[in-house]
Amino acid sequence: MTAPLRLRGAALLDTATGESSRRDLGVRDGVVVEVADVGNAPEIDVSGLTGLFGLWDCHTHPGGLMYDPAGTGYTEGAPARTIRAGNNLLQAAGMGVTGIRAVDEPDEIDLAWGAAFAAGAPPGPRVLGAGRGIRTTGGHGTAWPRTYTRLDNEIVVDGPAALARAVRGQVERGAQWIKIMLTGGLYSEHETVDGVQFTDAELRTVMEVANQRGIPVAAHCGGADAAIRFAELGGRSVEHGYALDERAAKALTAAGTWLVPTLSVTHDVALMERDGWPPHAMNRAKASAAAHADALRACIEAGVRVATGADLNPIGPRLHAELAILEGAGMERLAVLHAATAGGRALNGCGEASTPLPGSAADLIFLEGDPLADPAVLSRPRHVVAHGRLLAMDGGAPASTRAGP
Repeated sequence: MTAPLRLRGAALLDTATGESSRRDLGVRDGVVVEVADVGNAPEIDVSGLTGLFGLWDCHTHPGGLMYDPAGTGYTEGAPARTIRAGNNLLQAAGMGVTGIRAVDEPDEIDLAWGAAFAAGAPPGPRVLGAGRGIRTTGGHGTAWPRTYTRLDNEIVVDGPAALARAVRGQVERGAQWIKIMLTGGLYSEHETVDGVQFTDAELRTVMEVANQRGIPVAAHCGGADAAIRFAELGGRSVEHGYALDERAAKALTAAGTWLVPTLSVTHDVALMERDGWPPHAMNRAKASAAAHADALRACIEAGVRVATGADLNPIGPRLHAELAILEGAGMERLAVLHAATAGGRALNGCGEASTPLPGSAADLIFLEGDPLADPAVLSRPRHVVAHGRLLAMDGGAPASTRAGP
């Protein structure tokens, strides 16, 4: 249960059309309702502000240190990573990111934070997670000989039977998604962005078990053939899509499979240099950048549904950078905003509405300005509502920064 709210006077933006209408909103028990249904609830004056659904980053690792050149993450324990992840998630909420999908986080830290925020202790964004990602031996994600010594990171399994157990184990732990490392990528030294790392029997087993349990599957997937097979088997979202082609785009559209393109990881060279990416990753990223942008454009042309994600930390700043990179790659500004708001909601089962309507999950932001005229206002919301709770803002971040669920 959450306290009811009355939000008065915002110009509510519809990200499907770009049109705004001035309406009052009621919020009760985490859902948008008619104003008449909240009685004498506390009123917040949002007149003069633009209201819309909050942003989603659909590809995160909240406690991650990416390439971690100092090796810090390989010897730290769950408490340190949990605190870092929580601070990252709360900062993101202060920058308008009300929805986060975590796709591979050790020790189910993402699931713990998601449950804590849903309960309001502390108030924070909506977090849906996959818990630990699933990869094969020597597959994407390995940094051998560096290994985590105090955290349970990816689940490393081989063969259909072991993969079936891994999927069932994640469901048992409360994961809302399954994440598989279907192809190579940038991270591991001895791989390519489109090299398949699952046998067909392994992939079929993962999808059969996940589909049976009604849990969506996200695939780290760079190659066209792997994406086609994943879509045919009922895959929910392709992550990255470095080398997708027109065949793959048509297959994703036909199957209703989404794309989360994470264009930043091949386009933001300044970030790679600043964060100390190893040569193999930086060179592979640069070599993949043009094809990655082409893949995005092919998917847009074919009608593939797109949601946004950056795959980089800190989540808040990096998602806003990702939105600019998507626009620079040829995606229309309104389409980027739609993908970042309504797209993330739809991908994650929060409904198809493109503007706040009764029955919608109440994850909302209120901005001083028009994000279609100036996207920078998205990162500086005046008010943020997540899980139907008004987050108390202090200098652009939620005032509550209590550590630990």
